[in-house]
Amino acid sequence: MTRALLTRAPARGLAIAAWLLAVAGVILAAGAVVASLPSGGARLLLTGGIGLLTCGIVAAAAYQAAVRAGRPVEAYRGPSPVVVLLAAVGITSVAIAAAGTVGVIDLTSPWGVFASLLASAVVYGGLVWALVVRTGALGWADMGWPVRGPASAERYVRDVITAIGIVAPTYLASAFLGGLLALVLGVRLESPLPAPGSAVELLLTFLGAVLVAPVGEELFFRGFALTAWWRDLGAPAALVRATGFFAVVHVLNVSTASADELVRLALLQFAVILPVGYVLGWLFVRRGMAAAIAGHMTFNGIALFLFVAASTAG
Repeated sequence: MTRALLTRAPARGLAIAAWLLAVAGVILAAGAVVASLPSGGARLLLTGGIGLLTCGIVAAAAYQAAVRAGRPVEAYRGPSPVVVLLAAVGITSVAIAAAGTVGVIDLTSPWGVFASLLASAVVYGGLVWALVVRTGALGWADMGWPVRGPASAERYVRDVITAIGIVAPTYLASAFLGGLLALVLGVRLESPLPAPGSAVELLLTFLGAVLVAPVGEELFFRGFALTAWWRDLGAPAALVRATGFFAVVHVLNVSTASADELVRLALLQFAVILPVGYVLGWLFVRRGMAAAIAGHMTFNGIALFLFVAASTAG
């Protein structure tokens, strides 16, 4: 009761701040869309609107952490993974847009893609630390850091070998089914990665896609999101929810000029990502974080190898 009384006023203030910032951000972003401004001014106004909206989402996440602090210890007491993801997307979008506007990086180059992947991973880790770990909702060990169970070199090796042995055939099955579905839908997924033109660019692409992205995404989607839902729903339901969450988020990477084609590409992307999302979640539940990261690295590594091979042959 005392803890609830202490957190009630700060939580109320956070709720008010969240609403005010979000509304101001939406108004500013809408103004950027409808106003007849030069492209540079509209872009600046839109970025500012997204920034205010993101601040509102972060405040909403902090509000959730405050009001859930009184939950039982065994329950999840932090902000919703969906809200934290929205905050991560907003922060990353503003940072990347700002970097692209001032010409710091070319977002279509391997350097730019590496920078954006690194920024996403840092934002994932920073938000989980600030909104989940610091509030006491979950600890790093609860989220699989270090690996669940007795930590030993032998355990890590077994986890990695198991992950490779399971994810490699999963990739092949996913690619085969995705190819059939692509024929039915009449669309084709293109790699979001730019073709590397030198050894340095290839190294950057490898580091970004096969190292940085898997670590950042596993930290967030398995370590944080799946564990949070696991506390409240149990492992089976949490695994299903986290799998769908992971697949939906990857649909956001799809873009095209036609609305009809966008829907078909989104369906294809969702269907391709769903199996690997489930397998990575299963690996996390059964084997821990090392297995999930190794499995994700394996999936991305195979995809990158085939992409580079096709680019070279072309």
